[in-house]
Amino acid sequence: MPATKLRLAQARIGAVHLGIPVQAVVQAIALPDTPAFLPRRQGALRGVVEHAGTLVPVVDLARWVDTGTAAAAASAQDARILVLHEGGRTIGLQVDAVGGLLDVAPHLLTRLHHDDNPEDVFHTALRSPDDGRILSLLEVGRLADLAAAWSQVDQVIAAAPAAAGAAPVRAGHTWALLQTGHGRLAVMPGDLPEVMPMPPLERFGGGIDSAYCIWRGRHLPVLPAAALIEGPFEAGSERLLAVIERGGLALGLPVRAALQMCALEGTGLPANNGLTATLYDGDGLDVHLLDTARLFERFPEAALSKPAAAAAPLTAARQRSANAVGYIVFDADGLGAAPLGAIEQILPLAGTLAATMDWRGAAIPMVDLRGAAPGTAANVLVVKAPAGHVGYVVGRVQSMITPGSGTLYRMGVGGSGLEFITTGEGAEQASYRTVDLVARAAA
Repeated sequence: MPATKLRLAQARIGAVHLGIPVQAVVQAIALPDTPAFLPRRQGALRGVVEHAGTLVPVVDLARWVDTGTAAAAASAQDARILVLHEGGRTIGLQVDAVGGLLDVAPHLLTRLHHDDNPEDVFHTALRSPDDGRILSLLEVGRLADLAAAWSQVDQVIAAAPAAAGAAPVRAGHTWALLQTGHGRLAVMPGDLPEVMPMPPLERFGGGIDSAYCIWRGRHLPVLPAAALIEGPFEAGSERLLAVIERGGLALGLPVRAALQMCALEGTGLPANNGLTATLYDGDGLDVHLLDTARLFERFPEAALSKPAAAAAPLTAARQRSANAVGYIVFDADGLGAAPLGAIEQILPLAGTLAATMDWRGAAIPMVDLRGAAPGTAANVLVVKAPAGHVGYVVGRVQSMITPGSGTLYRMGVGGSGLEFITTGEGAEQASYRTVDLVARAAA
């Protein structure tokens, strides 16, 4: 997502649709059955809730301004309290419903009120590029100023004595929760540009459930619903498609519902497949935190989602085949796999990288495949090419795929194509883009 984009969380109070900067949204929590009141002679305070061990005042804008009546009657089950935080101040806002996330360009914001009346809540609005709704931009600091009520959480933390060398206490990361057949999946909001009704899927004959769709003019490979989380999967109707995006690449994941945004503490217990970590919320229910970087390492089919001038039909080899030779999997700006027979020796990189390396009495050229962030661990794959040997520098050597244990397939657009090898099934499934090191040396 370009840095110029503004990411907003959508919510509704009566007939008023709100856009709230997502970095200010800590969590959406259910309304308590028995609210705790904070008596005041005036103002819009509804009461008090407890969040993360801190009492937070809650504003009900319907007591303050005319919010109108929604066209469709709202269900009481949809009502939430948004816990908002900005500049060290935490405040709650009662809303009738919470919507999804929206990315907008800052130039779409229009200031409508110019008198800077300190008693008014809103002065800026925008039209949603997705559905045309008019959203009122909520400034959390302005809301706290007008309510003259907030919890100064940072001051409480700062006042507590800290052990020497202890890290500062920080609020938990904000996650977007999705409902899947395994339970709840938590995704960083910046990696979740859209959750949409399930579009028609096309099949292309290999790899990650053999499905893709067109999303914003791009090919979007779609993962199987049970691909990310280990354990029993409750089959059901995945009517929505969550788009996971990072670094210009995207993957689709079938889900059942987009739940809410919430702050979660801790890193959780890592799953064996490395894609998720499990932690437990305040109610003791498990949440699976998605490691987006590992996701795109494991499913390099995401390379097909790179923006192109036009989304031409995606083609795939009609036949898939088992790998007749062994492959070695290594880290080189993402995980790749190369035929083991092309590699004459694997050895650690000694010292600093130079243009050549002495190998068996000859100086062979060196090629660094590790990308912009090479890291510390490095190995050299010595490959025999038609013009002589070449040393390819990679990161960690991950594993080996034995003959017959993987499936090779090719996908592409038009006459071009990418080859992948996939191993395992379900949550154990992994794909690697194949690398022809011999052909690369000859190029």
